[in-house]
Order: sequence, then structure tokens, then C-alpha cells
Amino acid sequence: MSNPLSEATVDALLDRLAEDDAFRTAFMANPKTATESLGTQDPGTATLPTAPIPRLASKDAIRRSRAALRQRLLAARAPFEPISFQLPE
Repeated sequence: MSNPLSEATVDALLDRLAEDDAFRTAFMANPKTATESLGTQDPGTATLPTAPIPRLASKDAIRRSRAALRQRLLAARAPFEPISFQLPE
């Protein structure tokens, strides 16, 4: 069973996904490595997936849905299941 991500990690992750193109590219290539690069030393990142993500919601969609994404990530037992960061445009 995985640990949930900390609030600091979730906030940093959503900030970067909503603003940083290079981070978004790294996250799509390997979510675990990209999330660990945030430097939060969060044990919750240990079980994140390493497989590439084929599609990611736009920066604007993540900004608009930030509160809902944050709530779901903080409540998730396995942080990226079923959340896929794919939001309707």
C-alpha cells in the first residue's frame, strides 16, 4: 500500500504542472522522478508510477481545477489512481 502525498508535495506538484513546461514534460516521461525532483523528501513518492503518461491536462485546466485536484490527491490512498491528470478541456 502506498503512502498519500504530503500537502507540501501536492501543492508543489500542482504549482509546477500549472506553470512549468519543462516540469510537465519530465512528469509525463516519469511521474515518480519528476515528483521526487520537487525536493519535498516525501515518502509518499516511493510508490508513484514510473511509466510515461501519454496525455496531461493543459496548464489552464489544472489551474481551474486545482482545488478539486488537490482535494483528491490528498485523500487518495494511491495518489495517482484513478487520477490521471486528464481533465476535459
